[in-house]
Amino acid sequence: MKAVDLAADHRFGIWDAVILSTASQTGCRLLLSQDLQDGFTWGGVTVVNPFASPRHDLLDALLGAE
Repeated sequence: MKAVDLAADHRFGIWDAVILSTASQTGCRLLLSQDLQDGFTWGGVTVVNPFASPRHDLLDALLGAE
């Protein structure tokens, strides 16, 4: 039900909501997606567009960039 609520509350497609909800339930902190809003945080998961410039700080930390 969390995915359905997420889709309704934030106007996400159901499959995007399922992915984000599952990521949250499994303890994921970072979700790479070019389709969801860059920087959106829900349930402890932050959505980051890997193609955005400049790169998000969380992605830099994951990649070990300086």
